[in-house]
Amino acid sequence: MSRVQKFGSRKSISSIAAKKQAEQAASEAAASSEVPFPSRRKSHPSNKQQMAGWFYKIIIFLFLLLLVGLLLWGKQFE
Repeated sequence: MSRVQKFGSRKSISSIAAKKQAEQAASEAAASSEVPFPSRRKSHPSNKQQMAGWFYKIIIFLFLLLLVGLLLWGKQFE
């Protein structure tokens, strides 16, 4: 099997450049006709506020648990 049969014939630089220009023109035409997608921030909103609320609630709960534990431990030594 020859190289030409295996890989095809060599292409000139001008034909490669013309092919790239045609691909760019086709992609620009396709991009202008498509409906743009919404931004990622709108599609997948952040839940930072919810996570901050959970964090503060857990911190307060742990503090109260520590307070109750220390009070019970202190009562043990009376």
